[in-house]
Amino acid sequence: MGMSYRRAWNMVKALNNSFRAPLVETVKGGRAGGSARLTATGDEVLRRYRRMESDAAEAIATEVEDFRKFIRSR
Repeated sequence: MGMSYRRAWNMVKALNNSFRAPLVETVKGGRAGGSARLTATGDEVLRRYRRMESDAAEAIATEVEDFRKFIRSR
């Protein structure tokens, strides 16, 4: 993902603290190592975020295409 392990976990902690319920739950590691997974709330937030992202891209698609006319070709 192009970021350090520590930065990624700090972002997960920040997200968990920003919502009423955690988005990610963790299991402490032992010999087999730990794990993390999205909670039901995390799944729902991700689903809604991706829908918003898609809706936004669709809403601006025409303007983006028009904007490309101003970009210098390579």
